[in-house]
Amino acid sequence: MSRKISLLILIYLTVLSVAGQELNFSPDLVLGNRSVTYKHLIKYSINPRLSVDNLTLFDTEYEEDANNIYFVRNNFSYHFNEKVKLNTAIGIKNPGAFCTVSLGFSFRTANFSFAYTAGSTYQKGFSFEQSLVLSYTPDLSNDYKGYINLLATANINANGYIRGLQQFKIGMLKKQLITGLALNLDQFNNARKKLQNMGIFLKYNF
Repeated sequence: MSRKISLLILIYLTVLSVAGQELNFSPDLVLGNRSVTYKHLIKYSINPRLSVDNLTLFDTEYEEDANNIYFVRNNFSYHFNEKVKLNTAIGIKNPGAFCTVSLGFSFRTANFSFAYTAGSTYQKGFSFEQSLVLSYTPDLSNDYKGYINLLATANINANGYIRGLQQFKIGMLKKQLITGLALNLDQFNNARKKLQNMGIFLKYNF
């Protein structure tokens, strides 16, 4: 049932995206040595205080399905101001359905952005989840910018470090298109299982 609800919310967000004036859509593809990773973020601002977004990620190995990774999160945010917001989210990820309540802090300038989120996630038990996103886009010329981006998340419970990932990208940005090199690292079950994927990426900001 949770998977069906998540898919319905994804369809609803897609419908909003057609009519919305405050919409951001960013598809991202990594062609790596182990797998192909597709990720997108769809964000719709209802008004200055309220926004909804959908974050979807699929990581598919070339030769087998044993280590495939999936993540679909549908999130509703209340913005106290430009820097602080309260999030509630539902979704599905390995190994099943989850829900999250968190508090986020963000800071942005013309060439730099920082976002930190921390809260509680329930997925077969409660865990403390935190995420960090850093992005730096220095000016290189009139048409090009550099692009450095880091995403890191971690889930911790009484048994330790149950899930974590780090995604690092470096490349070039021209208008809405970004290309370059990517490194994805995943850890499961106190890092007893580790996966990595390195390759090239393409990202477009609509």
